[in-house]
Amino acid sequence: MKIEERLIRQCIEGDKKSQILLYDQCYSYMMSICIRYCRDRQEAGARLNLAFLKVLLHLKDFDHTGSFKAWVSKITLRSIIDEFRSQQKHYQVHIYQGQIVQEPLWSNGDSGHWSGEIDIDRVMGMIQQLSPMDRQVFNLLLSTGIHTKK
Repeated sequence: MKIEERLIRQCIEGDKKSQILLYDQCYSYMMSICIRYCRDRQEAGARLNLAFLKVLLHLKDFDHTGSFKAWVSKITLRSIIDEFRSQQKHYQVHIYQGQIVQEPLWSNGDSGHWSGEIDIDRVMGMIQQLSPMDRQVFNLLLSTGIHTKK
């Protein structure tokens, strides 16, 4: 995502057409972040709009020394986390007591081993089925780049 300084300057000055253009250029990247943390596309769209509003409000604070993509990513993640915290009282706390699974979700059904092919829609569906807290932990673990090997 490469954003011109002129476009950022015009957005700061309040030019509505430039703000719409910036929204269009940032939409797919910001939506990809939001969709990882939200239950569905509708919630992700609402979170994206809140995050983009914060981007516009703080655009004058962007110093052009770092990556605009990283700056937008940070604002988007912080906005999602802030919203999650503000609504945390609505979520139930689940205590994991363990579960015996007959067949791993990633198996091909006959050998019990991973087939080597990944169905992205199936993986995204499984992530969306996680509780909000588990989904947030999963996504934060991915975004930090920390991966454990056994």
